[in-house]
Amino acid sequence: MRVIDLDSDDDIISICDRLNWQGDELVQNTRLLLHLPPGGGVLREGLDLVRLRRHADRQRIEIGLITPDADIRRQAAALGIPVFLTAEAAGRSRRGWWRGRRRRERVGLPTVGGPGVAQLRPHALDEADRREMRRRLRPALTWQRWLLRYAAIFLFFITLALLLVAFLYAVPRATITLQPVLQPVGATRVILAEPGLTAADYAQGAVPARLLRVDNSWRATVTTTGVTAVPNASARGKALFVNLLDQEVTIPAGTRVSTSEGSNVVFQTITAVTVAGVTGSTAEVDVIAIEPGSQGNVPPNLVNRIEGSLATQLEVRNLEAMTGGAVREVAAVSEADQARLRAQVLQYLQALALSEMGAQVTEREFLAQESLRVVQVTSETYSHFLGEQTDQLTLEMRAGLVGTAVNTSEATGLLYEALAAQTPVGYTLVTEGLSFTVGDVVGVDENGRVTFEMIVNGFAAADLPLDAPLTAVAGQEADVAAAYLYEQLPLRAAPVVDIWPLWFRRIPYLPTRIQIDVQMDDT
Repeated sequence: MRVIDLDSDDDIISICDRLNWQGDELVQNTRLLLHLPPGGGVLREGLDLVRLRRHADRQRIEIGLITPDADIRRQAAALGIPVFLTAEAAGRSRRGWWRGRRRRERVGLPTVGGPGVAQLRPHALDEADRREMRRRLRPALTWQRWLLRYAAIFLFFITLALLLVAFLYAVPRATITLQPVLQPVGATRVILAEPGLTAADYAQGAVPARLLRVDNSWRATVTTTGVTAVPNASARGKALFVNLLDQEVTIPAGTRVSTSEGSNVVFQTITAVTVAGVTGSTAEVDVIAIEPGSQGNVPPNLVNRIEGSLATQLEVRNLEAMTGGAVREVAAVSEADQARLRAQVLQYLQALALSEMGAQVTEREFLAQESLRVVQVTSETYSHFLGEQTDQLTLEMRAGLVGTAVNTSEATGLLYEALAAQTPVGYTLVTEGLSFTVGDVVGVDENGRVTFEMIVNGFAAADLPLDAPLTAVAGQEADVAAAYLYEQLPLRAAPVVDIWPLWFRRIPYLPTRIQIDVQMDDT
């Protein structure tokens, strides 16, 4: 008994080659054991074990397997191949296992399993079995044999024809792409957006809206454009004093004299002067107006009053007009400056509120700018008063502003009705690809209700009566069917026919196997 160790890389071909090499060297009654690797996949398939058994029988070699694998042991035992756990176990069992195998082979019985000897003995036939045997052994007539042959051939071709017809009707399918004529349609509708409305009112043509409020402050400065007169120089002249007494009178510097008619213009002497002590004696002295300005330019003889105790001793006259009094114009706050600055601040507040409200508007809304208004001025402070001299005027204002956000998604439903009314007869409105545009704002009231225009544009597709044309093109060639459909239906392009299988080249005979794909988009 020889043992051959197999590797995990061995297969049935290499194992058979090893048996061929060993066959010439084996002597009579020598047995060959194949030691399978414990973790490999050698002889794991039942077909490999069958080939091994047949090859060993042709070589007249008695083989056995050494392996602990339960699957291989079960399959090998079913084929009559001895299986052992070790080579020592094979040596101890050679008189029993190997002898029993040769005895079974001599009597022609299967090694393991299969029918026993008693099962292979023939049993007696009863009368029914004998009648069936005689019927099968009775020869058939010649015409009967030919009739059966031709009937079978006829049934074969009939079945083949039926299968072909069923295939031609049931298997092919076609997809016809149609592009109906499109006509542009549009509509404009005036819609009322009312705050507080929860749902669209189709009867009144109103949609929901909501009021947005923000409180902001702003400070701005403008250059003043008003003017005011500012005294620039005092009037000057000479005053003639006449002595009413026969005693000398000294007139100190700073003595005040004034006019007695019209506005009271006051002058004062610049230097001291003494009038001789003779009645009617005179003395002339330079005077200047107390307050600068053109009001000091008085005509002759209007300065005729002396202030103080000298009034009882002297008379005064200006023989010549007082001159030199002047004014200059400087920038000052005017009403136009205040109005312009206030309008500018309000404009900035509206722009700021528009930005903040825009962040609060959803994708389905738009903010009507015309609805933006100031509802409350909390504070309004100017840096200078009206007419006050200044080059710049500053205003700081804090106010609350309100705007209206209009829900345009609710307005689209109102436009469908207007657009459907504009759809021509024989056309169907294409709901995909409609373009909605917000038009002009017609008006805004004090409650924030906005009346605006909304415009919708789209396409209407021509109706396609398909029943009769599809019945007419069923079974026709693809080009003929496309030309017929293009002539019979209002299409803007020739139909595209896609047939499966490709070699069929005809429209299916059954209209139910024809699929219509209508392309509404204008591409």
